[in-house]
Order: sequence, then C-alpha cells, then structure tokens
Amino acid sequence: MTLKVFNTLTKQKEEFIPVEPGKVKVYVCGVTPYNHPHIGNARPFVTWDVIRRYLEYRGFDVLHVQNFTDVDDKIINTANAEGVTWDVIANRYIAAYFEVMDKLGIRQAHLYPRVSEHIPEIINMVKTLVDKGAAYEVDGDVYYSVADFEDYGKLSGRTLDDMQAGARVDVDERKKHPMDFALWKSAKPGE
Repeated sequence: MTLKVFNTLTKQKEEFIPVEPGKVKVYVCGVTPYNHPHIGNARPFVTWDVIRRYLEYRGFDVLHVQNFTDVDDKIINTANAEGVTWDVIANRYIAAYFEVMDKLGIRQAHLYPRVSEHIPEIINMVKTLVDKGAAYEVDGDVYYSVADFEDYGKLSGRTLDDMQAGARVDVDERKKHPMDFALWKSAKPGE
C-alpha cells in the first residue's frame, strides 16, 4: 500500500517518497518554555508522535528533532518578574514540558536543540538574509521582508493582501510592511 500525503504546495495528495530511501527526518518547532504547558501546547506533539509512530510502523527509520525556543521576551519578562535568570525559567518549564508529555505517553524526540545553544549560527543566517536583501535592520532589530519574497504565502494559499496585520500582535510602525516579522531582537535594558 502506497503512503500518500497532502502536498501544501501542489494542493493535492501525492505519494510519500523520502529524500533518502527508508529514512525520514522530521523537524518540529517546539515550545517557548516560559510557563506551564497546556493542552494547546500538547496538540501538535500528539500529532507528530502519531505520525512518527505510523512512519516507524511502515518501516521507516525516523529521526525526530524538536527545538526549544529558550531565548524569548516572555522568558526574560518572567525571569525579571521572579528575580531569576532566563535559564532558570527556561529549564523549569522545559522540565514541566517533559513531565506533561510523559504523562500523555508522547515519546520524546531524538534531539532537542535549544536556540540558546545556536546563537552564532542564527546570527550568521540572519546576516546572510540581510546581505541578500531579504531582511533589514531597524534600531538593532532585524525583520524578514515578506514583500521581497515573491512566493510568500504560496504554501498557505494566501496573499499579503489577504493577511490581517495586527491580529496577533501590535503592528510595529518601524517595519516596511506590517506583515514583516522579527528574525532578531536587540537586547533591551536589563536583558
């Protein structure tokens, strides 16, 4: 039986053919550990656990990687409010994440890279995007320029005109386009 998946680019079901025969690499964006995990945090990890288990059942060798965004304004704000360092907060809620996922029976990923462990690589990638004109700096912050990427929104099937700026966060007037998003934020006083 052929495994088929929905391809968001072509908008149709297609045969699943791994890049490397018999092997599947899955990278999943993980949580930002600034508070206790909740059911909304768990949903995507339940989904990826089911997908991973099914792929392994079908005989694939799966490498499952899930990051922790352990450098974030919410973590820093929580740390400042409690009078502790950012890593105390991140480590506390990473431990809480594992406790909850274990109780749900979700298998752990093979690797859990942390943003804090890859800052030099992130800086290099952001610099590359700025050098290529895909991102720009404003007052030490760096934003991805969505209007300069011709295919932005292609996977979701939405255009920039369809998207509503300010629906989730306040629009930063310094940005070239309201939908531009932060790739790097400069340190604020006390950070």
